[in-house]
Amino acid sequence: MHLFVLLVLLFITICIIAGHVEILIFVGARVLLLLSALLVVFFLICLIRLLFMKRKPAHFTRIDYKTEDSFYQVAFYQVGDKEYPCIFPEEGVFRSFFYNPDRKCHVFLNEKKGNLFDPVSFITIILGFIAGILFGTVIWLLFFF
Repeated sequence: MHLFVLLVLLFITICIIAGHVEILIFVGARVLLLLSALLVVFFLICLIRLLFMKRKPAHFTRIDYKTEDSFYQVAFYQVGDKEYPCIFPEEGVFRSFFYNPDRKCHVFLNEKKGNLFDPVSFITIILGFIAGILFGTVIWLLFFF
């Protein structure tokens, strides 16, 4: 990873010294377009997964690490008599608003894999998909149209 960063910095330095800033702009726009495409593909896969999950009533129970090796915390929901973790990390902001144990909600459950999409992650998927398309469109119109 360090070698990659070093090579990128070397490329940027050479382009600036040689006076070819347009190459940097062109390459940067391509990278942004690629990142936008990856974002759209990721959220499209999540949307497709949602189609094959069952919508079940649930209520929020706690926020904790999924496993001992996890890097981020997830929300856990009680569905029936079992507790399932959410696939997406929990939102650090508005925690008391998004994750209220007194409020019932509907989740998209995959019983085979033992995980679910909660209402917050559902909204994140929809907005992320739309934002990825809009961002890619703006980059395309600004640099390639």
